[in-house]
This record gives sequence, structure tokens and C-alpha cells, in this order.
Amino acid sequence: MSEQTEELVALNADIVGYSRLLADDREATTSRVEEYSKLVAQRVADSQGTLVNFVGDNFMAVFPTAEEAVQAAISISSEIESHNESLPSSRWVRFRMGMDQGETTVHDGDYAGDALNVAARIQAMARPGGLSVSGRVYRALDEPSLRFRPLGRKSLKNIPEPVEVYEFADLPSGAVPGQHRRSLHLEAPTLSVLPSDTEGVDEQTAAAARLLRQDLVHRLASIPGLKVIDAAAESSAGNEAVARYTITPGLHQVGNTVRVFAPLVDLTTFIAVKTHKWTVPADELLSRSEELANEVGRTVEVELIVGQPAGIYSELLDDESIEKVYRGWHLLIAENKLDWQQAVRLFGEVAEAHPEVPVGHTLSAFSNWLAAANEWGDPERLLDLAAEQADAAIAIGDLTGLGRMVRAAVLTSRGRPAEALTEIESAEILRPTCDITYGVEGSVRRYMGQWEKAVDLTDLAMRLTAVNKPWYPTVQSCSLLMGERYEQAAELAELVLEHHPQNLEALLVLAMAQVEMGQERRAKATGQAIKERFPAVDVAGWLERNPYQDRDLVERWKKDLAIAGAIDG
Repeated sequence: MSEQTEELVALNADIVGYSRLLADDREATTSRVEEYSKLVAQRVADSQGTLVNFVGDNFMAVFPTAEEAVQAAISISSEIESHNESLPSSRWVRFRMGMDQGETTVHDGDYAGDALNVAARIQAMARPGGLSVSGRVYRALDEPSLRFRPLGRKSLKNIPEPVEVYEFADLPSGAVPGQHRRSLHLEAPTLSVLPSDTEGVDEQTAAAARLLRQDLVHRLASIPGLKVIDAAAESSAGNEAVARYTITPGLHQVGNTVRVFAPLVDLTTFIAVKTHKWTVPADELLSRSEELANEVGRTVEVELIVGQPAGIYSELLDDESIEKVYRGWHLLIAENKLDWQQAVRLFGEVAEAHPEVPVGHTLSAFSNWLAAANEWGDPERLLDLAAEQADAAIAIGDLTGLGRMVRAAVLTSRGRPAEALTEIESAEILRPTCDITYGVEGSVRRYMGQWEKAVDLTDLAMRLTAVNKPWYPTVQSCSLLMGERYEQAAELAELVLEHHPQNLEALLVLAMAQVEMGQERRAKATGQAIKERFPAVDVAGWLERNPYQDRDLVERWKKDLAIAGAIDG
């Protein structure tokens, strides 16, 4: 008997819905699977692999390299998908596939090792028709043309340590891409307004219901950062399927009294986020239509976009100022100079209208510090403005702590870290619902090298809002990089870049992480993207101007970016 151990890549695959396919048509399913088992054996052999077994609806194969394993998976998936095109969707055969790489023991043709077990566990979480791989396989595939989406660290049954999992993005299956992927909530939520339920109401009330629904669609469409689908419009046919949320206006009539419903439902859980219910006289429904639509619109804005900070903003008491805060909030998410200028103007108008309320002052202070960090104007002048506005907020009793955090950020930017830390420690946060407070503190802690605190603070900031500002996960990815958590840093940076491809810091984090993980080909592709997207930026100078207290980190970053080709070595 012979036994040997070698580094192999394990591919585990399982047919989706095999029991149902057998129940529907056992003979046809058995015949098709027998045909596919021959196809699998051939494609595995073509890629220099070994088919370990094909039992029932599952097969296991091993390969010398990750490239050969992925090549086999692509070939198998592509050919099966071409067969599916001639069949009704109920008869499609699709594999879920998973891969891992590691030491594998071969004993008289039997294969054993953790890689086989991990591949089987990852396979179970892959999407139908999809391929998911471990971090070990992903790192071995240093090929920029192979696109993967990071799914995060996963706890797998009977596997002691969490495993990094990535989803291959380019298989030809028709499944919705990314359905299991981690979300940073950077994307605008999508809401579908379904046709009204007006069964049992008289003609006059039905006409008023149509106006109410029209007012509701118009009010929702005015919310920045919300994608609205009018499911009753012919041009929107089928689009409601991509919405995460729905509202179905409904009216029940008893005599001259009408009960109006407007439940906001999360389609991922089928749980009502908020249910609006009013009882009004039928002859008042028309005159109150706009009022009811505005109430639903404000709830949607708070629940789906603004999150907990809405409680602070509501204290402005006048709708015009609240609207200006929300509009400015959305403009800042865009991360460009033009939108920032509009946001600063709006926040300034709020501060002028409510000089006794800190909100306008703190948001103006934060916006000017952010502009200085992004070099959207004269940094010294912007830092002076930020400090002045932060002082104004503190003087009138800022309970969120944001004024103190902005002062700390200004001090950090001016190379006075000890004073900045004193400012942070002296901050009293009596209203701990302002996400920006924790985001700014996380950024300052990151510059000081306190990366673990920075990660915790940005986590907290992201939990407070429904739609996050992209600099939160960017700061977090940079903090993870500082803590040498390269896989996690790269994962976050890639997710940020999917939504904000012009985020320079995320690109720099990704390039350095890829170099540190030994993925030089991927790093060079990222370096090329940096040069193409920011041809006028002196990247080395940009790093020097950022107030990182650990200069060794900056030098290492520059060295890695030189390897990636983003700066001259």
C-alpha cells in the first residue's frame, strides 16, 4: 500500500434541487445526470485533474493548481448551461461548486484532507450555478481577468477557524449575481409602489385613491438616494422584482368612513418595517392626499436612508431645514467637490436659520474638515472654518460630541496628535446616535495607529445609518491594513470600489494588500487603475500629506505601491 501527501485543489459540486428533479421525472433526470457525469470526467481530465468520485448528485475532483480547477469548473458550467437553454427552467440542472486548497493525503486512490471538507462546506453556500472558493484558492489565482466578489469570513461546520470565501463573478449561470454577498449599504435602496388595493370602495373613493397613490409616488421620487419603481406603469413591468422594499396602498370603506393602509415591507424578510394606518371621512380623502403621502415619505426617508440620526435632525422643528439637512447628507455621500459645495451651503443655511441648535454648525464643521482631507480647496482655510464652526457648536451645547471630534480631526491634520487625543478623551457624547461622530473619531484613531479602535468605531457608525457614507468602510479597510489583516482590508476595499470606483484611498489599500498577499499581477492591475483614474495625482505626495503618525507604514505603503506600478520606485 502506498501513501503520499501533496498540495492539491479540491473541487466539490452538488446538483441543485436533485430530489425535486427526480420526483418530477426520474428517468429523464437519471439519463441527464449520467450524461453530465461523462462530461465532468472529460473536463476534469482535460484540466489535468482527477475525478475522485461522482455519486448520485455530487462529485469531487482534485487538481494540481487552482488555475486548472477553475478552468474545469468554467468548462463544466458553460456546457451544462448551454444544454439548459433548450429546456424549461423547471428542468434545468445546475451545480453549486466549492473549492479549497491544501495538503491532501492519497492512499491507494482514496483522498483525504481538510481541503476536501472545506470545499464541500463552501459548495453548500454557493449560489445555484455558481462557484465559491476559499481565500487560499483566491490568493493562488493571481489573475486579474478572473473576477471574484468577497463574501467575508464564514464559520463552516466542523472547521475550527472561519474561512474567507469569494464568489466567482463570471460563470454563465442566469442566477442573480451577488445574492449572498455582504452588503455595506452604500447603494441606494429600491422601493416598488404596487397598485392600490381598492376592492369594495365606491367610484368616488377609488378616484381619490388613484390620486393618493400618484401623490405618494411623486413624494417618494423626491427623496434623494431612493430608487422608486411605479409598478403600475407599463414601463416598469418586471422591474418590481429587483426592489428590496414595497408599499401597497390599500383602502377599505364602510359607509362614509375610509381606512387607508400603506405598509412598508422588506422583501428579504417579508417583515413590515412600518405600517401606516389612517381613518378619514371619504369626502376628506382627496384634500388630505398630499398630507398622507408626505407622512409616508418622511417615514421611508428615516427608515431606509437616514437611520438613527433622524431623531437629532427632527429637533430643527421646521420641515424646510430638515429637508436641507437630508439633502446635504446625500450630497456628501457623492464624494465630489461640486456636491460638497452644495452641501456646505445647505448646512450653512440651517445654521443661520437655527443658530441656537448645534446641527447646522456641526455638519458645516464636518463638511469643511472633509473637504480639507480631500483637497477640495485651500486646506488651511478649510481647517480654520471647520475649527470655527466646531467651536460654535460646542459653545451652544453640542450633545453629540461631533464638535469635539472635528476639533480633534483638525488638530491631527495640523500635526498635533497629543492635543487631538486630549480633545477626543474630553468629549461628552450625551446623544450617541450621530454616526458622523464615530466616523470622525475612527478616522482620527486610524491616523494615530489605533486600528482596532478605528474598526470598532466605524462599525458603530455604520450600524446607526441605513445608507452608509463610503468613507466609513474606507477608513475601516485602511485600519485593517494597518493591523496586517490584508484579506479583510482587500475585501472591504473591493466592495467600496464597486460603488465608488473613484475612491483613491480604497484603491491604494487594495493595491498594498494585494502586494502583501503576494498577488503581484492583481496589484499591478490595481496600480494601472490608479494611474488611469487619477493621472494628475501625486500618489506619494498624497500619502505624505495624510497625517499618519506611523511613518514606517507610509514608507511601506509607498514601497508596495511602487511594486504595483502606482508610483515610481
